[in-house]
Amino acid sequence: MGSSWSSLRETKTRYSKRMSQVFESKKESEGAIVVAIEPVSATPTSEPAPPAPSPKTNGEGTTTTDTETATETTTQNASSNTSIPTSIEAPTPTLRETTHIAIIGGGIIGLITALGLLHRGIRVTVYERASKLTETSAGFSFSSGARQAMSHTSPRVREALRNVAAPNPYPFIRYFDGFTPGVEDPLWQIPAERPDYHGCLRAAFLEALGSEVRSAGDEGVIRFGMSLEGYEELSEEEGGKVRLTFGDGTVVEVDAVIGCDGIKSRTRQIMLGEDDPAALPGFTHMVAYRAVIPLDAVVAAMGEDKGYSHCLHVGPGAYTVTYPIANNTLSNMILFCKTTTPWPDANKLLASCLRSTAQEAISTWKPDIRSLIALLPETPSKWAMFDMSSHPAKSYTRGRVCVAGDAAHASTPFLASGAAMGVEDAAVLSTVLETALARPATGSAGEKSAAISAAFRAFSARRIERSQMVVRYSREVGEMCMWQDEEVGRDPEQCFQGIWRRYSDVWEFDVQEMVEGARRDCIALFEGGEKGSS
Repeated sequence: MGSSWSSLRETKTRYSKRMSQVFESKKESEGAIVVAIEPVSATPTSEPAPPAPSPKTNGEGTTTTDTETATETTTQNASSNTSIPTSIEAPTPTLRETTHIAIIGGGIIGLITALGLLHRGIRVTVYERASKLTETSAGFSFSSGARQAMSHTSPRVREALRNVAAPNPYPFIRYFDGFTPGVEDPLWQIPAERPDYHGCLRAAFLEALGSEVRSAGDEGVIRFGMSLEGYEELSEEEGGKVRLTFGDGTVVEVDAVIGCDGIKSRTRQIMLGEDDPAALPGFTHMVAYRAVIPLDAVVAAMGEDKGYSHCLHVGPGAYTVTYPIANNTLSNMILFCKTTTPWPDANKLLASCLRSTAQEAISTWKPDIRSLIALLPETPSKWAMFDMSSHPAKSYTRGRVCVAGDAAHASTPFLASGAAMGVEDAAVLSTVLETALARPATGSAGEKSAAISAAFRAFSARRIERSQMVVRYSREVGEMCMWQDEEVGRDPEQCFQGIWRRYSDVWEFDVQEMVEGARRDCIALFEGGEKGSS
């Protein structure tokens, strides 16, 4: 590695000038993106303009940007006019043109990451173990910050969300006591404009993302029935690739691997080693019963005021969440419960059960909550909540392999930010890989491996603290809402203060600085300097 870096430094000055021009051009085309933390009563922060137009692939499989295409056209026209002499130097090829990245996992974060890389002209193939794109029918929401990260990643991601999501039209996210008789007013409430959630069905969003990936990529950009068995990083003498082996015997060699294969990530197990405690998630002793229910039924059970808004009901050992989705035709309903029973199979996180099991957990709660839980199907799915809080990974990368999303930092859903962390991962990965692979291809041994490794290390360093903070905070918020926190107990004021502080730490975040900071870190790493300043 030392010798390859020595030879690479010979082009450092030329590359630095090139990068400066590229990034200044991008800033002018994108416009300034500013994340402002407004007071609670302020108007929500506007979202950034989409990134510059995406690179395209011509009929011969060669990747070109819009600028390069325009240059080629100008050159051809000039050449046909013999009265105008021309001398246009061919652009220096970059590492991007010959790079192929594998994304393991065709879930929501895998496809968002794929769109980010395709938008930047980087060839990707998504390897999904299922026979088609599949997702549960549950709903979830994205805050304004998460949507800003989507815009940084690719305009196609934002377009996919716009097609399936709806904003919360009500002014507050309210918390009620679902247990104590006579306590009817909200215990506390959060201004809905602060997170500015847009809710949708997971399955609908995944389908929309899949359509965008197929449109942006080459034929075969998503390959199904591909279950990762193992991988090995080949030496430079052996070609400098990462060799992937799949369950059906297929062997593929790529330049880098991004594991987006979820909480049970095989990529993470191989990367960290199966004996590493962080290779596997841990059971939180919490389970959830969830369903998507016609909104009219929820309104009938809870009344219009609660049914049409985003509200939570807290109580001993459990709490509920309901909010409208699918353009206010359905309601996403979840009942979270504490349990002392061990989960029987860590490889199977969903189990069928009887509705009566969920009803027993809230049998002494208020009538409207009992009516709500009665809307569950007779045999609902019980979801075991595992996370990475007990044994967080020390790094999200090793060599030319990294993990992102739940594969890196699986979280409980109590902060409604787990998916948002994966979106932020995608924004950073797209940025650092674009940065690293924009350097000129000099032909030096190991230059591409060094660039990719630097990009992944910059990604891990920039994302690990924040993403693992969310994992911890989410578990703590769940304990508070179930009245399991010994210090807070049932005190509504203390509970609100604890939850509000954690939410604020998640929401009050500068997405632009995260992305640009990661870019600076990447440049510093592959130029042989120290990690860029935070």
